[in-house]
Amino acid sequence: MSLPQFPTITPPLSREDAINQIISSIAMEELGLSHIINAEGEKLQYVLGTIPGVTGPGATIEDVLKVNESVRAVLQNATESQTLLRSKLQQALTSGVLTGPTGPTGPQGPATITLNPDTVTREPGEDVLVENTGDPENFELKFSIPRGATGATGPATTAVSLSVLNNVGATISPATGGTPIPLLVSTYNIGFTVNEGATAFTVGNTGYYLVSYSIRTTAPVTGASSAIFLNGTAVPTTRVTPAISDTFYHTSIMDLRAESPLELRLSVTEQATLQSGVGATLDVVRLS
Repeated sequence: MSLPQFPTITPPLSREDAINQIISSIAMEELGLSHIINAEGEKLQYVLGTIPGVTGPGATIEDVLKVNESVRAVLQNATESQTLLRSKLQQALTSGVLTGPTGPTGPQGPATITLNPDTVTREPGEDVLVENTGDPENFELKFSIPRGATGATGPATTAVSLSVLNNVGATISPATGGTPIPLLVSTYNIGFTVNEGATAFTVGNTGYYLVSYSIRTTAPVTGASSAIFLNGTAVPTTRVTPAISDTFYHTSIMDLRAESPLELRLSVTEQATLQSGVGATLDVVRLS
């Protein structure tokens, strides 16, 4: 059996292109996880008979508990996968440019090569010309190089990213509109400002962002929901409303405006407590 081979890519990928492809693959995996988690939520809603227009199976309490255990197992695997993806994303975002040490100076060749300072600029589209204005033993190279055509002005892209978490736990009480979750530990913060309570994070640059969050409580809660709030208003596409769960997770691509504050909120009908290990995370990365 032959060994696996890397495909030949022409032209070869640069380091920056490879990092961009890694980030894109993480975004696709995150979107796939969000679809899986949404399907698990709909499975619970079907068993409970809460899907509009659909009649449930008339499940017993035992049936609900079994389905809930199945959903918890899937969410546990999704949480573990999210931890790996989060680590991969941090590694990709913080990857530096690798530069090796300067090699030793090679031996002097039999001929000398110098550059003629009188470089000629040709019109766009013309060929590059190189001529020797010296002799066969001492080259003096004169270049005639076409100038490039004037290109269109492209949009300016500024590196903006945020990764914060809560690792001390917090008590979440019922509140109108939900309770903002304090995210006190910052893994990295480029281009965001933070309020005093570390609950609101203001975007510095307009653009499209990959936004991911997770919330974990110490015990399953009933009738809870989580969402990203933008300028004090919940973003409907980020809302997660499982019937019974101790894990809330979502990933999406959002169009964010500069100077817009983001909040991660959890709305509960009865008091809940965040886990003290990693009770909540918020990751925001600018894509363009």
